Amino acid sequence: MQTNSLALLQWDIVFLLTLATIAILFLFFRVEKKARWISLVFLVIPVCSLMYRLSQWRMQIPELRMSLLCGTIIYGIWHLLYGRNIPLPSSENIKVWGQDD
Repeated sequence: MQTNSLALLQWDIVFLLTLATIAILFLFFRVEKKARWISLVFLVIPVCSLMYRLSQWRMQIPELRMSLLCGTIIYGIWHLLYGRNIPLPSSENIKVWGQDD
């Protein structure tokens, strides 16, 4: 990418799509391992296709590419520094509260 093409990007759209990318990655990788395919089918694929369609419709594919790159890098740094120390949730940790609790 040339430096003059970076100045042409709409950085507010890049910022919003970066936040969406970080949220999708966080939700996907923090789901219980047995339920990842469900989150892939019902969260990741629909949201990513919606982001692509919206970017294609508004002719903002370079903004989408930059946001995917920035979001992946930011999530990767967070995961290396903090995220991998957090234990994944499991079905055994869930406590259902009833009327007696």
